[in-house]
Amino acid sequence: MANVRFATVRRHLLAQAPLLAAMIAATPAAHAQTARSVLDTGIPFDLPQTDRVTVLQRPHPEIDAIGVHAGAFLVFPQVDLAANATSNVFGATRDAVSDGYAILAPKLDARSEWSRHQLLAHARGNFRRYLNNPIKNEDGYDIGVEGRLDIVGESNVRAAFNADRIYINQLSGDFPRFAAASVPLDRQVASLRGTWGFNRLQLIGDVNVTRLNYSDTRALDGTLIDQDYLDRTATRLTARAEYNVSPVTSLFVQGIYTMHAYKNRGFDFDRSGDELRVIGGAAFDLTPLIRTRLGVGYLTRQYDAPGVASLNGLALDAQVDYLITQLTTISLSARRDVRDAIIFGSPGYTAARFAAEVDHELLRNLILVARADIENDDFSRIDRTDTLYHVGASALYTLNRQVVLTPSIDYSNRDSSGAQIGQRFNELRAGLSLTLRR
Repeated sequence: MANVRFATVRRHLLAQAPLLAAMIAATPAAHAQTARSVLDTGIPFDLPQTDRVTVLQRPHPEIDAIGVHAGAFLVFPQVDLAANATSNVFGATRDAVSDGYAILAPKLDARSEWSRHQLLAHARGNFRRYLNNPIKNEDGYDIGVEGRLDIVGESNVRAAFNADRIYINQLSGDFPRFAAASVPLDRQVASLRGTWGFNRLQLIGDVNVTRLNYSDTRALDGTLIDQDYLDRTATRLTARAEYNVSPVTSLFVQGIYTMHAYKNRGFDFDRSGDELRVIGGAAFDLTPLIRTRLGVGYLTRQYDAPGVASLNGLALDAQVDYLITQLTTISLSARRDVRDAIIFGSPGYTAARFAAEVDHELLRNLILVARADIENDDFSRIDRTDTLYHVGASALYTLNRQVVLTPSIDYSNRDSSGAQIGQRFNELRAGLSLTLRR
């Protein structure tokens, strides 16, 4: 009976995912620009779904977007309009230049309403225009489709394809030193995933192929910075076994094997090679109010080029949600992984990131958010360590089902030390976003 109740609650909350995504998508664009990996982390692994949810996860039927019915599909149209200001548009150590910019981000998400199987699709844009420095303008997009074929019970097969353009900016460890414009990165991702459920046991296998194509960017003095040597294809094989001990406790072990094939091998050395990440752990309720996910293991990144030492060490993926009350949630997370470097002489770096967030529902239609995170990037083969700090605050003010206002303020600091020091700067961003939705 517990398993039936668990599956029912899980399906109910998953059905609310587009609504929750619409709320979370209203978080300020400034925060979305913090450092991140250009490769996702494999099969999503969330805490077991129960009726105990965080402030941002909890649905509000009276003010949530209801979507538009189109035959057998439910469509969620949305557009975000934002006005922002930055104190340091180029991430300069000295003589910082301030600027203002506007963001237009149309979105269209659709999901089928069939009793079995599912089809999801989305099309999104992210267009950024600066008032005084058009070299910083961005034209991002994201389109994708995913289909799920239900077999029996919790067993299914999923296939997905996604294409997007993101921009690597000065708040990322992947940003080239002294670049003026952000680096456009085109990604195409195809994946096939199978899930087999046997009572309490769930087995998941995933094959993912990601193609990364970097465009050149410009330095502060106008010269061209070549980024073509970063173009590559990553083929990832993932397997996970998950055992549901109870509706609130799950044990898991997961292995990810990735093959990196670089297109241009004539740079300082060939960065092609293999990566293995194995973690095991559990998702559980430490107390009725503290929900925990903890995965610990081992990672190694090996390179085909002779004489290039592999990167090895601890793999960590942890999250704690403290549901103090129904109106307040404190979330803590930590992750340690390996990323490919863009710096001459270094094949990659180890990134360790820690983050904290407090969400408080001040009113039924007003959620306050405060967050802070720190990332330490330790580069191999060269003497360089970068540290990125970030603190920010925002508010999600839902006027009605169609309109959400999101004021925000964010402060970021990037420090670098070592003989081959990187950019060092701080930046303050503030903005106001208006979300229109159905």
